[in-house]
Amino acid sequence: MMKFRFINKCLPKDRCHNGREKNSLDGRLISLFYKHIDDSFHTFQSTFSSIRLKKMKCISPQGQTTPERVLSNPWYDKGFCEPHQYKAAIDRCKGGYDSCETFIDILSERAKIERSYVADLEKWSDSSIKAISQTKEFGTNKKAWIDSVRASKEIADTHKDLVQRLEENVIDKMVTYKKENYGKSILHVKKIKEFEHDFERAQKSWTKLLDKISKARKEYQDAHRQWKRAETAEKILESDRGAEDEQKTKAKMSVSSYKKEVESLKTKYQQHVTDMQNTRPHYESAMVEVLNRTHDFERKRLAQFKVSYIELHKSLIIDKDPHLKTMSEAFTKAIESLDAEKDINWWNTHYGSGTNSAWPSFEELKD
Repeated sequence: MMKFRFINKCLPKDRCHNGREKNSLDGRLISLFYKHIDDSFHTFQSTFSSIRLKKMKCISPQGQTTPERVLSNPWYDKGFCEPHQYKAAIDRCKGGYDSCETFIDILSERAKIERSYVADLEKWSDSSIKAISQTKEFGTNKKAWIDSVRASKEIADTHKDLVQRLEENVIDKMVTYKKENYGKSILHVKKIKEFEHDFERAQKSWTKLLDKISKARKEYQDAHRQWKRAETAEKILESDRGAEDEQKTKAKMSVSSYKKEVESLKTKYQQHVTDMQNTRPHYESAMVEVLNRTHDFERKRLAQFKVSYIELHKSLIIDKDPHLKTMSEAFTKAIESLDAEKDINWWNTHYGSGTNSAWPSFEELKD
């Protein structure tokens, strides 16, 4: 069955019909043709097996050193003007939108942590003052201790201000930027969809031309293969002394017919390639124009991120925060108010040697 398919492909069309010979060939010609096809097939099979073995050796698991961008990005390092490569630019725009959302999410989480810290500080301050009040401390030390706790609570106000700066100068501004630049319809981000539409429009006629070239190339190469097969069949017939002159004449006519078809298809193929070369400058210009607009869009986003990083830095710097000065002054005052001698003297006056002790004296029995 394999031989029969090969002979159908190798013989000119006017010598085959539905897998059967249209004109009868004698047994010697068929045997000779089969031998030629068998030899060619075995050579092809041996070559293909060798190539397949080499390819299998080349296909191995990717190592840890393989760049992540090559493994995960189907557009990496490929020609931008090739069909659908513009999707890399669209993917970048979508990634920018996702990054804005991620930025907002992680900074909102930081603000949440700060608010929780403020609440914990206030709770700690109240419980600490209550615990101090229940100790046996008194005087200046008790007051200094309570004042120190109250002073340390001032840091809570610092973090309240930090949260406010985070929300107003960082988070809210990024939310506004995202809303202004990534406005959404029901299904899509409008600006990104606009870029995608413009790329598709710029590439539409180009992809049609590429389809024509692909079709013309296939037709030309298929006809060229048939021409070569016809020449092979003709040579076999010419070398066979038993072949009839009529068969040889038909083989020559078939070769001539295929040759003319190949020349016609080659001209058509070359014309499409020429059309592509003539169209290319306009096509590239149109694609680059849209691409540059996506560059501007991305440039604007990166500029916004840079501003956000600066504001984030300013928001987290607390060394000039007024509450820290208040806290420091309160701590200093509390520390300086502690007077150990005063406390000891007070205690000594009320509990120590400064008290009037009741000394026993002789007492008569009273009636």
